[in-house]
Order: sequence, then C-alpha cells, then structure tokens
Amino acid sequence: MGRGSSSEKSLGTLFRLPAFLIVNIALFSAIGFSLARQSYRGWHADREMSSLENEVNQLEGRKLRLEALTQQLVSSEHVELEARSRLGKQLPGERVVVLYGRSATDTWTGEDIFGDIRTERTPVVNNRSNIQKWWDYFSSKE
Repeated sequence: MGRGSSSEKSLGTLFRLPAFLIVNIALFSAIGFSLARQSYRGWHADREMSSLENEVNQLEGRKLRLEALTQQLVSSEHVELEARSRLGKQLPGERVVVLYGRSATDTWTGEDIFGDIRTERTPVVNNRSNIQKWWDYFSSKE
C-alpha cells in the first residue's frame, strides 16, 4: 500500500506543478491556433473557388452570346439586310420606297403606319443657292 499511495502522490503532485500546467496551456493554444488557421485557409480557398466558378459561368455565358452573334452576323439574311440598309442594294426587279422620318433599320410590323393616307407625296424641291443654305444652317437658332 505504501508504494501505491506514493505513486498516486507523485502523480497528483505532477498535475499540480505550475510548469506542467503552463506547458499544457501552451500546447493546447498552439494546436487551437493551428486548427483555426487551417480552417480559415480552407474557408478562404472555398470562397475563392466559388468566385472563380461564378466568373467561369459568366464567361461561358458571354462566349455563348458572342457565338450566337457571330452566327447571326454571318447568316445570309443579315448580310442581305446590311447590304440593303447600309449600301442601298436591291434585288433585280425590286422597287425601293423611301420613307422620310423613318430609320433605315425600322421593321414593318404588318400595320398600316400611314392610316388612311394613300396618296403619293412629291419631294420638296429647294431652289435656294448653296450659300443661302449654309447661311441658314449657321445662323438659324434651332
């Protein structure tokens, strides 16, 4: 019994020593700090990966839109439309009607934009000299 009680006594005194307590606190603090640092690194890596995945999705969407635009621009319908609107081309036997006040790229929706007006308008002829036109252009208050 004497031996068992002395070993219990020495073990009990070991746990009461301030050096043992300080070493354990330092060890647990180092392990806790290391775990916190690793969890922060993991969280930061996950956040960065999520950000990069969002950027990839945005770039893929932009790529798809650009591919669709490229296909539209090289289509024969678009080339014909651009030739008609920008270059004034027309098919043989086709009649061109110029509507003043309308954009060349406006599309017809199937409605009669003039209502019941069915008469042709003659273009207004301006017989003023070029100098008078320039003078009016620079001196007008509009």
